[in-house]
Amino acid sequence: MSINMTEIIEKLQGKRQIFCSEADFQLEMALVIKEMYPDAKVRLEYVPTFDDKMRIDILVFISNEWIPIELKYKTKNSKKEEMIDKITQEVFNLKNQGAKDIGCYLYLKDIMRIESIKEQEKNNFKEGYAVFLTNDKTYLKSPQNNDCVYKEFSLQHGITKHGELKWAEHTGAGTKKGIEDPIILKGSYKMEWKEFSKVNEERSDGTFYYLVTKII
Repeated sequence: MSINMTEIIEKLQGKRQIFCSEADFQLEMALVIKEMYPDAKVRLEYVPTFDDKMRIDILVFISNEWIPIELKYKTKNSKKEEMIDKITQEVFNLKNQGAKDIGCYLYLKDIMRIESIKEQEKNNFKEGYAVFLTNDKTYLKSPQNNDCVYKEFSLQHGITKHGELKWAEHTGAGTKKGIEDPIILKGSYKMEWKEFSKVNEERSDGTFYYLVTKII
């Protein structure tokens, strides 16, 4: 049995417009999945037996089949207020996480990780999802400079990612420290962004966008 990520996102949109952190986003998505699929087992930060250093953000078990989900939540610095209900108003003080180059790399690494889970658990793997949520609209756009160091990792709307993706040769050691290895994707994935919520009509960072990549 599969899950319908489109319906999960729509349900999540109805519950929340904004999240205070990636962990908050992770928890709310897990709750929605459990609500929509009550017979599923939903685990957070799951450590698979084949790699004790790996942490799967959300792992859904349905009839012993694996559906791993990896999440990214990257924000621009801003302060938002949201009505949780008719009485409660909550303030969200978002951090400026910047480092778009690293954010792009890590999202593609999530896809590569799910592909590796598919290989390791080929008898149990059903499907997987990488999900990116951000109020930084620059993720949807192509790099401004042709010699941009992360050009091959860019997640601009409409681009397709496949094969081996590497940092530019002139990338500084500090930029890619700890993430030097190339990304190698076995599948081909088109980046298609959609609007998640609009929490402020007047500011460019007031709109959140999401990207879903399905791995099968």
